Amino acid sequence: MLLKFINGEIDLFGRGAGYNMYESLRNQEAKGNYRLRLSGPDSGPAFYLNWDTPKAPLRSAIRDLNVRIALSLAINREEIGEILYHGLLVPSGYAWLPSSPYFSEQAYKRFSKFAPDSANAILEQAGYVDSDGDGWREFKDGSRFEFTVDVSSANNTSDICELIADYWGGIGIKVYLFPALRDIIWPRRFNGGFDVHQWGLEGPDDPLGRLNDWAIAGPHTPFWHREAYRDTTAWLKEASRHLLLAQSAIDTSVRREHMDRAQELHVENVPVIVVGSIYRPWGTSTRLGNVPNDIIFAGAQGAWGRPVFHEQIFIKQKP
Repeated sequence: MLLKFINGEIDLFGRGAGYNMYESLRNQEAKGNYRLRLSGPDSGPAFYLNWDTPKAPLRSAIRDLNVRIALSLAINREEIGEILYHGLLVPSGYAWLPSSPYFSEQAYKRFSKFAPDSANAILEQAGYVDSDGDGWREFKDGSRFEFTVDVSSANNTSDICELIADYWGGIGIKVYLFPALRDIIWPRRFNGGFDVHQWGLEGPDDPLGRLNDWAIAGPHTPFWHREAYRDTTAWLKEASRHLLLAQSAIDTSVRREHMDRAQELHVENVPVIVVGSIYRPWGTSTRLGNVPNDIIFAGAQGAWGRPVFHEQIFIKQKP
């Protein structure tokens, strides 16, 4: 698709465009066949922790807020942005995106600062120590603090997982990677057969459009806490209540109150480790007219650019 667009065989390129194509698109733009655009920031990389993993020591650690905060603080988001994202990544935590009408800058940046010393201190205070001096912390039962990250081998995400593994290794947590095709890791995601699942954060621009990823919307939802509907995770039950009320609220001020409270509960409890959100490149052929300068990549709305309608675009007449 990238080559076809550069060669002028495709007029609109967005759905298949990725941040890793930005340099190629920018370098070829001077030929005059297309105009390059950047839109966002949009949903970026996230690490979904399995709150119901059958591994009891890991399950206990994942459910410890101190561990989740430490995992977030140990990540050098600025470095990841420069190394992998051509500077197109905006460091952030687990919150609504700037494109959401309920966006909060304070919530967006919560627990996103690189602070490995603080992360180490938090883990020490929480009782996850390296008692045998081998460089790795132990769970409360004395076994090594370790887990495996499932990652799609076809999504150009193995690099970020390797960096994350190094950052978490820097605070004494051993991380293994399991790169596999989506057809393999996707069933593991939904049957709870994973430790940590790497994917893009789903629905931060419109959480009500992806309610099952943010709330207890039914049995075995959200997928990262399949047993929440019959568990005692009080904060998630409360956040789910607010999201469901927001979904049915007619009064916009009431809806905002529920959305703000739901976001606050998610942000403060850090159930998912988010690296940041990204600006995505896209482009339009110079022969097209009336194409907008900005678009929305909202996956929750089922399209890479909701404002782009074929009815509004025309092909310029050649002189």
